[in-house]
Amino acid sequence: MTLADVDVEQPPPPPPPARTGRRLRALGIVAGVLVLTLAGAGLAASMYYDSIPEPGEFRVDHAVADVTELPLPVLNTFVAAVDPAFYEDPFRPWSASLITRRYVAYAAQDADASSTRIGIMADRLDDQYTHQQILGFYLNTADFGRGAIGLEPAAQAYFGKPATRLTVAEAAVLAAELAPDAPANRMAAWEQVLRSMVARGWLAQADLTVLSYPTIR
Repeated sequence: MTLADVDVEQPPPPPPPARTGRRLRALGIVAGVLVLTLAGAGLAASMYYDSIPEPGEFRVDHAVADVTELPLPVLNTFVAAVDPAFYEDPFRPWSASLITRRYVAYAAQDADASSTRIGIMADRLDDQYTHQQILGFYLNTADFGRGAIGLEPAAQAYFGKPATRLTVAEAAVLAAELAPDAPANRMAAWEQVLRSMVARGWLAQADLTVLSYPTIR
């Protein structure tokens, strides 16, 4: 018998060469590309933010209401009508509150208060002024209908009195003119504003029940 006749068990074939190194290099390349992409996007966003001009100065050519002289319940009718969360969330990057955006859209002469550009400008305005100041800017430039731009002309046009003498019921009539989702019926819109105030704790239910719709000029 020769060695050739002996059935010798052959060793198993060697495993294929490891590709771990190649995979790691590929993953590293992909991760690097993602980091660069995100960094580039962040830089572009930052440059875009910095390119947006500051909001225009508050300027009007009509009588202006001093909101510091208005009772808080009167002011809150407008907040309840336009943006009930106005006081709650001062940090809404690139969007700000609807009240702020509406004023900035007026100041920038841009009809689209929902645009990113207006949102950035409004965000900057929120950083520079108090809620009361911004609310004053807005109310003194808002369109209340009847050709009345600003709260003081609106108080005169609807009730023949200065804004400082408005009652909550009267202010709710004017506030309903600004509400983005107000019912077409004026009485229903007025009631919606007051119910929103009750829901926020700005008006007692007992006070609501005694209010009646005021006489408009």
